[in-house]
Amino acid sequence: MLPLPKRKPKSAEHLRRRLNLWSPLFFTGIKITYLSEDYTHCRATLKNWRNTKNSHGTQFGGSLFAMTDPIYAMMCNCLFGEKHYVWDKAAHIEFVKAAQGEVYLDCQISREEIDAILAATADGEKHLPEFTVRVFDQNNETIAIATRTLYVRLKKEFRPK
Repeated sequence: MLPLPKRKPKSAEHLRRRLNLWSPLFFTGIKITYLSEDYTHCRATLKNWRNTKNSHGTQFGGSLFAMTDPIYAMMCNCLFGEKHYVWDKAAHIEFVKAAQGEVYLDCQISREEIDAILAATADGEKHLPEFTVRVFDQNNETIAIATRTLYVRLKKEFRPK
């Protein structure tokens, strides 16, 4: 098992609160409700607001997709510290059923996934890990499945010569 790189000490709870004040989340009804101290687990909700609904009265697909947007990149940025670039590269969403009411997602990154990313980027090459997350309604039924592809690479100054 590869050790995690050192990162600046910061509280996950402090980051969670700051992200919830960030305008792309705050003004769209998206709220991060939990972020584990080791940054491997995050939960978020999308409120049932008039502004988050489509013309049929169900949750707008763009809001569902936006809810999945920052999560995995944020988690990986915190996990890999300042030695790596972490960016979103691609995303896809499949809408399974219409969502009535508040919805939520639950994102996790396993130790095996972390180790695989660190091993794949150790030589300085880019790596494109994929993460799949389900969005659930109040009845714990899947309403959407999103796949997020990240770009992860050691920053130039940390790449092997």
